[in-house]
Amino acid sequence: MLKMIGLTLAGLVTSISVAHAGLITDTIENDRYLSTWQSYSYTHDINDDGFTLGSAVSGTLSIDIRDDQDGWWESFEWTLVIVEDFDFDTDGFSFYANDFSNDLGLKALASLNTDGLLDVTVVSLLGDFYVGKSVLSVISEVPEPGTIALLGAGAFGLFVARRRKDANA
Repeated sequence: MLKMIGLTLAGLVTSISVAHAGLITDTIENDRYLSTWQSYSYTHDINDDGFTLGSAVSGTLSIDIRDDQDGWWESFEWTLVIVEDFDFDTDGFSFYANDFSNDLGLKALASLNTDGLLDVTVVSLLGDFYVGKSVLSVISEVPEPGTIALLGAGAFGLFVARRRKDANA
């Protein structure tokens, strides 16, 4: 009897810890021209892509930034990318018209886990360039579909074991 209850509890604990990672990607097609001291803001929303609040464990933000000219003197654009609030968590500087790619820091992940939204602002500190496609890739831990069934089976096993014990008493 004790052995049966122990096995049921072991199955219950195992079923709770089972989860798999899912990749959610949100793409925004920007085509925004910025000149010195101009900024452009937009928001990634992963709520409509099957995201479960609180499940984001890591992520990456990539933004295409391209120069509007081909001359070497035109390639000295200074770019500031602000993710949520400027706090050096995920934000970054670029001193040429280069693409931005950075892993999401703790505060950016916390924002995603809170509401599924990630605010991004691109600022031209010097020069002019185009802000192109922005891709947010998030890895989230999602419970297996069978987890609820395993929990139910474990609870049912405990119920049956208790009934047998009461019947034998």
